[in-house]
Amino acid sequence: MSSKLWHYFTKHTWNTLSKERYLISKLNFSSVQASKLSYFPTKMSTVFVRNLETEERLQITLDLSDSKEGRGTVKTFNLNRQKNEELKVTLDRLRLNLSKKLNKKVKKKKKETENNAESSVDQSTDKSNDYLEIPLDIILNGKSVDLSTSNQDAWVRGALLKVGEEEIPINFNPPSVKLRNLPTIILEGFPLFPEIEIEFANLQECEFYWKTFEAKHLQKMNLLVSKGQVDLSDAVKSYSYTPLVGDLGHHILLVCVPKFSASTGKMEAVISTVPVTQGPGPCPFEKRHAHTLEAAPKGSFRVLTYNILAQIYADTDLARQELFNYCPLEALDMNYRKHLLLKEIIGYKGDLLCLQEVDYSIFHSHLTPALTALGYFGLFRPKAGQVAEGCCHFIRQDKFRLVSELDVTLSEYLSTSPNCADIWAQVSQVPALKEKLEQRSSILQVSVVESLETPGKFVCLANTHLYFHPTACNIRLIHAVTALRHLQSIREAYIQENKDISIIFCGDFNSAPHLGIYQLMTAQMVPADHVDWSSAGPEEYLTGLELSQPINMASACGVPPYTNFTRGFKETLDYIFFDSDKLEVTRVIPMPDHQDVTAHQALPSVVFPSDHIAQICELKFR
Repeated sequence: MSSKLWHYFTKHTWNTLSKERYLISKLNFSSVQASKLSYFPTKMSTVFVRNLETEERLQITLDLSDSKEGRGTVKTFNLNRQKNEELKVTLDRLRLNLSKKLNKKVKKKKKETENNAESSVDQSTDKSNDYLEIPLDIILNGKSVDLSTSNQDAWVRGALLKVGEEEIPINFNPPSVKLRNLPTIILEGFPLFPEIEIEFANLQECEFYWKTFEAKHLQKMNLLVSKGQVDLSDAVKSYSYTPLVGDLGHHILLVCVPKFSASTGKMEAVISTVPVTQGPGPCPFEKRHAHTLEAAPKGSFRVLTYNILAQIYADTDLARQELFNYCPLEALDMNYRKHLLLKEIIGYKGDLLCLQEVDYSIFHSHLTPALTALGYFGLFRPKAGQVAEGCCHFIRQDKFRLVSELDVTLSEYLSTSPNCADIWAQVSQVPALKEKLEQRSSILQVSVVESLETPGKFVCLANTHLYFHPTACNIRLIHAVTALRHLQSIREAYIQENKDISIIFCGDFNSAPHLGIYQLMTAQMVPADHVDWSSAGPEEYLTGLELSQPINMASACGVPPYTNFTRGFKETLDYIFFDSDKLEVTRVIPMPDHQDVTAHQALPSVVFPSDHIAQICELKFR
């Protein structure tokens, strides 16, 4: 407990304590030793009050320091009370909690005294004082707050909580942070970023500290953290940390001090449950990073599309036993792959990122914390229905600003939008095809952004992942033209307002260059007798539908030999299509060497985190 509270306790119970209890108190104070540890931040008694207008209760956290200098063990008391409750009721509850803790400590010292005191000491007990009345008060503007006052009006900014003789300023709605656990796999050479939730704090102002320590000190470190005693004299102050070779076998401590302007909140800490392990060594994507050491030059911007292989598909018997049975199980685990994915994506220094097969949890807990800190903002669009993965955009904030989000579910847009009425009318004549289209969860993510380097230049950034089934070329083709109809309507709306807009359409189209989608994009039409229409057999065959679209699209990365490479399949499925009347390609980041792709048979592997290969290019406005 606070030294002032202990002082009050001994002072005001002198006349009622027996000789035995006097010895207990004396032993307590004589046993207090100055700590040898260096703590951060300095631990003083504090009161934190969280009061949100949208909630009926407020949260009170009292941290009482155990030494005169305020640098020792801290006891924490938490209350969650109704805002309209009288202050008296809340203080009575806090007093009871304090008394229990205080008397527990007294009884512990009593037991020690009984074991060590001289036999002449009177061993009688007096239980009438087991629970002592600890004075508690709220002081506002120099006066005690009436006990009938509601919590809402008592626990306010500028007030003090008086505990015994100690007056503690109330920290009202302070900056706060919640740290999630560190990863269950930590690799040497791969960056770590905090997974956090902040409230009333500014992420850029928060302070982060990383410390490594030997596994033999794990129990001791957990104890120190639980007491609020954290030695950070040798810690690294940084938002992220990349474990070094010398950290192998060591655990990691992460500490965050939340801040907002001049206000500092309660320090939070988390310790890894696993030590740092050996990474896979240099990965082939690092060779590609040699071409992206710098951001895209002024006047151009870098675009990336990448299917990162969702864990819901990698963590299946089909994936483990058939599709990717050449890949070690640990390398299929997203807990391993996410480290490689993050390092790879960060290293490309893209401006407009389009990712597919993004697990909801990976977007929020892994990608967003890291990329937000690096200057991006992220947008996630899940697939329709109960599918737990989707597409996401990450957009560099110093290159583009978000204007609008215009996402659609493709099957829904196809069946309801006037822009697709002609297509839907013909599809409806083939019941099997209509039913299959209605069941699909494919979406089109669309973000309209404006260039900050060239104000007035807008980009309609589209991202999709089309249905994978080998016989579904007809489904994919219809979804592709549906997406283009939506993009065309956006384009026309901007043109009508005399605004300059370009289209970039990225994704995993699950369609090879010799099939209908590539032809629709680059040749701007698909005839009614195209082979894609018969891909699913006569039951779904659609006759007489010729497709066309008015936008002069081209493939920015050309036609590489493959973008998806597994042991049983390799093909080009991923593209960055762009409006070649408005944009031009200035550079394409080379594909990885084929011998690197096949070094571990196929993808994914211990050095390739996905079965797809990221496509990256640089574009500029014409």
